[in-house]
Amino acid sequence: MLYQKVKIENDQIVPTFSKEIDQSTLTSDCWIVQFEGLNACKTCQYKNTKDCGGGDTLKQMKKKSK
Repeated sequence: MLYQKVKIENDQIVPTFSKEIDQSTLTSDCWIVQFEGLNACKTCQYKNTKDCGGGDTLKQMKKKSK
């Protein structure tokens, strides 16, 4: 699966971020965290709340980043 972030420039869709995702590795944890890593949390409205869906994926990423 191809995951992309895009912007509109001169009425055209322009990719700004692109990543190939192996769907078989996805879990029920937050998909944006699985797609983008810890950067996804920077603008997430659920960061540090009980509604955060990062789960074990987020915990493992945080351990690796220390």
